[in-house]
Amino acid sequence: MKRIDIVRQLVADLLDDHQHFQRIETLLSAQRQAIISFTPSQLESHTEQLMEHYRHIHQHAQQRIRGLQQLSLSADQHGMRQLLEGLAPAAQQHLLTIWRDLPTQLQRCQHANNANQQLLEMQHSLFTEWMPETDPAAWLYHPDSLG
Repeated sequence: MKRIDIVRQLVADLLDDHQHFQRIETLLSAQRQAIISFTPSQLESHTEQLMEHYRHIHQHAQQRIRGLQQLSLSADQHGMRQLLEGLAPAAQQHLLTIWRDLPTQLQRCQHANNANQQLLEMQHSLFTEWMPETDPAAWLYHPDSLG
């Protein structure tokens, strides 16, 4: 692959990752609403979409490592910044801003994901208190206890 093609692919992946993180933030918010409203079908749909975005980001990260190495740059944030700083000024500033914003986007996504996880754990805890596993007949809402 030619050097220009590698650079183009790295830039395209960077822009894609930025969009993936934006979509992940939206999906995590929707996932939270699905958890709160107890809509398993929506929760499952959002989770599947999230996993697809995660796969793309992971794939881009692997491609970024290989691409930077092929360009004889360090396969880390310094190598990527060095690559972007070597671009034409018109694109350089925009792409550097996106590159610098990715860790912030990732932190927002991690925070939202952790909040969703806490909500699921709270719900699980409540359900296990209402329905003890040791004696199903003692469940508060067991059919035999209603009658």
